[in-house]
Amino acid sequence: LEEQRRREQAERAQNQAELQLRLQTQQTTLPEFLDACHVHLFLGLSIQQDKDSSTKGDPANADRKLRPEKIREWTSFPAEQALVWEDLMDAEFVTERHFTPLVVLKEYGKETRQRMVSSELDLGYFERQTMESRVSSVVEQLHADPQLRQTFCLNGKITFENHGNTLTDDSNLAADMDSLTITQNNPRRSQPDQFCVYNNGPDEKIPAFIVEYKAPHKVSLAHIKAGLQEMNLDEVLRFQEKEPPEDICRRTIAAVITQAFSYMIQGGLEYGYVCTGEAFIFLRVPPEDPETVYYYLSVPEEDVGPTTGWVDESSGENRLHLTAIGQVLAFTLRALRVPVRDVTWKSWATSRLKTWEMVYDVLLGEIEEKDIPSSEFKPPTRSRKEYCRVSPVKTRSRSAAIASCNPSRDSASASSDDSGDGYDPDTPSRQPQESRILRPPPSSAPGRQGPQGSRSQGSSRQYCTQECLQGLVKGGDLDLKCPNVSDHGVDRHRLNRKTLIRKLDKQLSNDKLHPDSKLGCESLHVHGTRGALFKITLHSHGYTFVGKGVPVEFVQRARHEELVYSRLTPIQGTSVPIFLGGLPLRRPFSYDGIAEMVHLMCMGYAGKTLVRQRGLDPDQMLQQAANSLQAVHALGVLHSDPIPGNIVWDERNGRVMFIDFERSII
Repeated sequence: LEEQRRREQAERAQNQAELQLRLQTQQTTLPEFLDACHVHLFLGLSIQQDKDSSTKGDPANADRKLRPEKIREWTSFPAEQALVWEDLMDAEFVTERHFTPLVVLKEYGKETRQRMVSSELDLGYFERQTMESRVSSVVEQLHADPQLRQTFCLNGKITFENHGNTLTDDSNLAADMDSLTITQNNPRRSQPDQFCVYNNGPDEKIPAFIVEYKAPHKVSLAHIKAGLQEMNLDEVLRFQEKEPPEDICRRTIAAVITQAFSYMIQGGLEYGYVCTGEAFIFLRVPPEDPETVYYYLSVPEEDVGPTTGWVDESSGENRLHLTAIGQVLAFTLRALRVPVRDVTWKSWATSRLKTWEMVYDVLLGEIEEKDIPSSEFKPPTRSRKEYCRVSPVKTRSRSAAIASCNPSRDSASASSDDSGDGYDPDTPSRQPQESRILRPPPSSAPGRQGPQGSRSQGSSRQYCTQECLQGLVKGGDLDLKCPNVSDHGVDRHRLNRKTLIRKLDKQLSNDKLHPDSKLGCESLHVHGTRGALFKITLHSHGYTFVGKGVPVEFVQRARHEELVYSRLTPIQGTSVPIFLGGLPLRRPFSYDGIAEMVHLMCMGYAGKTLVRQRGLDPDQMLQQAANSLQAVHALGVLHSDPIPGNIVWDERNGRVMFIDFERSII
């Protein structure tokens, strides 16, 4: 009998061990994944407190950047996030096992704990390990679900990209071998702390929101709590002698927000966030009011604590939605639904905004934390406090979970006075008797026409044919196969190359800007090393073609390329696109927040590059490319860069063309 008992005990122990092994090594569900990321990854954040071992510098250099007039609390943020969770919890996806096993996440956590955060680079590494890669993996799995792919407008995956060295002139770098130093004639537009998050698909890459990283030893949680509040920037920028530390904190946090805000405006993006590792300041710029930026503060360690309250397959209260990855995931899915704003909106918004100008700057690092008034007396904002009380991430009793997130419209008149509500900060997940989270007004959505100019007025038009533009250049007959021929004239073109460029100049320089202006310029979100592509439509005559925008560093190269196209006139439309002319922009505009375009090269659209093509016969492409390149060389032009990214396939006419001649030799 004793032997049997021991065997049964050993068998139970073995079964338990096998169960634990399976739990550790199997793929996780979404709730399990969120829980493990908080416990094993996020809580591994370790900040270098030794100032001698940390990077120095001003964390809030907003000099000459576009700034808001007002900074306001984003009170509808929790309700908007809860609606995302409602969409997710309605899908069977949340109970399916798609994500990294626990044993792997624990190993990642060990790695992150070995590296203290003492610089923006360290913070970037921490966020890549604990946030960027994790959110990207969730989005990729969501894309595999047809229903969720449509719900959240997913193109495939998301990428976090830094553009500090994009569209900059590497040829200006010169190595001084005598002193072993590197010199550069023109300063780079370096944005080492800023990342743009893209909705990436096989044929397009659309900006969704921006992220600004600030090292936590430079912008501490104490600084944020002391400085983050509703502000009018005209007052914040008014310098006074012997200012208290709290005023300096306010100005510094305003400057940090301004850095992200400026990038959001120039990129035409509604959403962004500032991250210090400890805190996330989520931002929104409404399309109808670019002078105001709204903020919501998330402090996951305070909001969640050491555990999330999640129990396997539980319908009980938890704080998964308050974790760093939970907040950023819902924020990401919301931002991906909103189309990027076009050049018209960006130009209109820029014309309404002032720039940051502050003569006397005081570094935040000079303020000791002991001198900052204690923020302990400041309770969390009402919206943050209420979001801590709901629990939208549940896999059972979903109707109850949804009910807890669906706000009562009758609560709009509720008093903002929080006294007497019995709130206990030690029980953040306790459900209040009546939720006062308000459902936000309808926000930007795909296909919605509105002040944000989310869809360019010319985006519905197809490109003119090469034969059409050839007729315009040579003063010939119309191409009846051109999709826009009805607007070009009768029998013959009403414009020539010069009048087209003149009218386009007038259209793009329209001084009477408003959100619904028709500038006819739409970013294609495609750039090379020296230029970016735009879809251009001349509204008066319907001509639609491509504009290659270049920043000031590359204007001379663009003019050289225009000379090359002139040399190649005999083969324009067959081996190279039709060139319509160059246009110095009287009112420059931003390319996706990366660089300011000051010059536009206009040419016919010849198709996608070979890099982006699928299903073409390689041998046929190679032979046609060789023929086109030979035609270029026959006119005394050496292309110098005949890579697949500079070769396009004209599907309409079944031929290969070469583009990008800025490096060519005549």
